[in-house]
Amino acid sequence: MTFDTFFRVLLARWKLIIVCFLLCVGAALAVSLVLPKSYTASTELIVDDKTQDPLSGTYLPSDKGYLATQVDVITSRNVALRVWAMLNGEQQSLAKQQFSAEDIESKEPQILLARYILQNINASPGRDSDVVRISMKSENPQLAAILADAVAGSYVQTSLELRTEPARRFTEWYDGQLEVLRANLREARETLSSYQKKQGIVAVDERLDVESSRLRELSSMLVEAQGQRLQAEARKSSSKDENWRQSSADVLDNPVLQGLRSELATAEANLQELSTRLGENHPRYLQARAEVLTLRSRIAEETTVVGSSIQSAAQLSTNREKELARAVDEQKNQVLELTSQRDELKYLQQEVAMAQEAYNSAANRASASRLESRLAETDIAVLNPAITPSLPSGPNLKLNLVIAAALGVLLGIGLALMLELFNRRVRSRVDLEETLGLPVLAYLPHDRRRWI
Repeated sequence: MTFDTFFRVLLARWKLIIVCFLLCVGAALAVSLVLPKSYTASTELIVDDKTQDPLSGTYLPSDKGYLATQVDVITSRNVALRVWAMLNGEQQSLAKQQFSAEDIESKEPQILLARYILQNINASPGRDSDVVRISMKSENPQLAAILADAVAGSYVQTSLELRTEPARRFTEWYDGQLEVLRANLREARETLSSYQKKQGIVAVDERLDVESSRLRELSSMLVEAQGQRLQAEARKSSSKDENWRQSSADVLDNPVLQGLRSELATAEANLQELSTRLGENHPRYLQARAEVLTLRSRIAEETTVVGSSIQSAAQLSTNREKELARAVDEQKNQVLELTSQRDELKYLQQEVAMAQEAYNSAANRASASRLESRLAETDIAVLNPAITPSLPSGPNLKLNLVIAAALGVLLGIGLALMLELFNRRVRSRVDLEETLGLPVLAYLPHDRRRWI
């Protein structure tokens, strides 16, 4: 179907279109006049989406969906059920007028009012602002304003409860945990105290430092004693050699032996001189030789005494080394025992510190939750309370007539096209050519003046 044919069909059935138009407009007018008038009252709230920490006072980052969540809370059943308790006796009587006697007898007024509110409430956030508008529709303008304000108050209470109720439950849970953590801390402290009393620990680190220093000193003394013992054993082994008596430093450096050797040298020189002047049987010669023999005997005896002292010194060095080795072993065991006590003490102190930290953390969280559970203010404030509307908001006569007119025209056009499809007519030469498949040779114009 071409546009020309479509236009001709509408032009041919214009009466049908006019009838449909008038019927729809008339029906819309009648319905708008018959329907009861409704009034809409609105209240505006400022909802701050910046949550403040009750302890530090700092503002937490805002959530992008915060206002949308608040709109859902406003239109929730929980908020609607609280409205009835916020109305006084006169307002409750006014609200009951919206319900039939049968509904009031069968159901509670609280549930009926909540259902009525959910059917007629509308909440919408402002564009690029923190303002939320709560609109309430009712056939009674006074009731619309009352319910709008009551819903706002119920929302504020619900918001406060939604914020404090989890904090209250957390507070109860933390209080129970604090008892367990306090018992753990007390047990850890008692274990540490008992261990210190049992071991007699006052300042284990200082004592360990002293004992470690003493161990180092004993180790140094042991090393020195081992060296002295080795030297004494070497001297002891050398003292059994005959050549040692002539070349040993102990013998050469002995002052007694040095004096005897000096006297022996003088006596031998005197004996040598006398041998050249006197005979071997001369009394002076015999006396000088006896003196030399006596000195040599004394030197031998003194040398033997020096050797014996060297052996005694070697034995003393060995005994001293053994005593120092035993003292070092005992000191090592004592240092190891102190180290073990220090490690055990540190472990117990760490257990106490961990228990204390866990208790302090839980106490801080419990204090924060307890403070938040006692909040009496919210971040919601009423910007504009609802006022009783003077003009009805519905039904909207102008809008209904415009919609009905559009529907009437569309309905008329649709009926015209349907009738044209069921009862096909020839509206132009194009239709004739399409129907018969033959060209049109001539046609008579509709305008009679064109015949002249």
